[in-house]
Amino acid sequence: MQPVIVHIDMDCFFVAVERTRDPSLVGKPVVVGGSSLGNRGVVTSASYEARRYGIHSAMPIVVARKLCPQAAFVPGTPGIYGKVSREIGKIFKSWAPAVEMASIDEAYLDLTGCERCYGPAIGTVDRILADVRATFGLDLSAGLAANRLVAKVASKCAKPSGLLQVLPGREEQFMAGLRLGDVPGVGEVLEGRLRAMGLTSVGDLQRLDKPLLERTFGSSGRWLYEMARGRGSLEVETERAPVKSVGNSVTFSQDTVDRSFLDAVLYRLSEKVGARVRDKGMVGRTVTLRLRYSDFKTLTRSDSSSPGTNSDQLIFERARALMIPLLERRVRVRLLGVTLSKLRQSDGQYGLFTVEKQKREARLYGTVDAIRGKYGFDLVRKGPALPMKSLRKPPEEKKAG
Repeated sequence: MQPVIVHIDMDCFFVAVERTRDPSLVGKPVVVGGSSLGNRGVVTSASYEARRYGIHSAMPIVVARKLCPQAAFVPGTPGIYGKVSREIGKIFKSWAPAVEMASIDEAYLDLTGCERCYGPAIGTVDRILADVRATFGLDLSAGLAANRLVAKVASKCAKPSGLLQVLPGREEQFMAGLRLGDVPGVGEVLEGRLRAMGLTSVGDLQRLDKPLLERTFGSSGRWLYEMARGRGSLEVETERAPVKSVGNSVTFSQDTVDRSFLDAVLYRLSEKVGARVRDKGMVGRTVTLRLRYSDFKTLTRSDSSSPGTNSDQLIFERARALMIPLLERRVRVRLLGVTLSKLRQSDGQYGLFTVEKQKREARLYGTVDAIRGKYGFDLVRKGPALPMKSLRKPPEEKKAG
C-alpha cells in the first residue's frame, strides 16, 4: 500500500489568529511579539505584508520597527494560540487515523489507506483545509508525499494557502530544483560548507556519491545522500516523548528593582507553571529560577529539595528563596523565569501530616484551573499577584526630591 503522508502548516499562525480577533488588521503589515508600545522582545510572527520589508521571526522588535514603522505591532494573546491549535488538531483527528502535532502551527497526518473511505488523497486534504478555514477563518498550506521530508518541503513550496502533491516516484526530481537552504535540516553552517564545495542546489548534491559525502560529512553525509533523493521517514508519531520540564518567563518593558513587583511576577509565573503541570497530571521535583539583569548577565539557580509538587504556592516559595540573594547585586532586573523539572506522573498520594491541607489545596486548584480554562487565565488573581496590573510593565518608580 502506497504511503500517504501530509504536512499541514498554518500560515502566519499568530498573525492569522489576531486577525480573526481584530479584522481591521487584514491586509496590513502585522508583527506579533514584544509589547504594543515598547521595543522589548522579538518578533514571534510576521504577516506576508510585513515580510516584504525584511521582517522575520526572532528579529528584535526594535529592528522590525525601523524596517516598517507603519506596521501594526501586536503584543500577542497568551493562551489563545494553544487553544486554537488544539481545536484544529481535533479536526485533523476527525479525518486521519494518525495525527502528530509537530508544533503549535504544524501537523503531520497519515492518510495511508484512507482512499477507500474518502476517495483520492488530494481531494481529502483539500476538504480538511476547507474545514479548518470555515471553522476558524485561518489559511493553511499542505504538502502530500510518500514520506515526511518531501511532504514538509512540499507544504513550504505551496505557501501561501496552497496545496501541493509530489507523486510517488517523482521525489528525486522534485528535490533537485530546491535550493539547499530550503531543505529542513540544512542550517547555515552546513549550507556554508556545501557552498564552499560549489553546491547550491539539491540537484548539485545529487551528483555526489555516498562514499564522498560520508568521508566529508560523516553521519550527516549519509543523511544528505538520502535527503537529496527524497527519502525520509514514514512514521507519524501519535504519542510524543514525555515532557521533561515546564517553564514560563517574561521580559519586562522596563528594567526594575521593585521587589513587590518582582514577587508578584514570580507568583504569576509560578501559577502558570503549576497549572500546566497539573493539566498534565504530573508533579515536579526541581524548581529553577532564571534571572537576567539590565547588563544582560543571566543567572540560574535550582532547588531539588521537594519530593514532587505542582502547588503554585510551593513553586513560588522555592523560586523566591532562590531569587532574594540575587537581588543583593543591586542591578535592575530585565527578565524572570520559573521552570519545574524532573517531572513524573502524580500518584495522588498526600503527606502523612498534611493530608487535609493538601486536599483543600487540590480542590482550590481544581476550581481555579477550571474557571481559567473556560474564561481565560487572567480572570482569577490571587496571592502576591492580586494587585498586579501588568506582567511586563513595572510600576512607575518614585523619583527622589
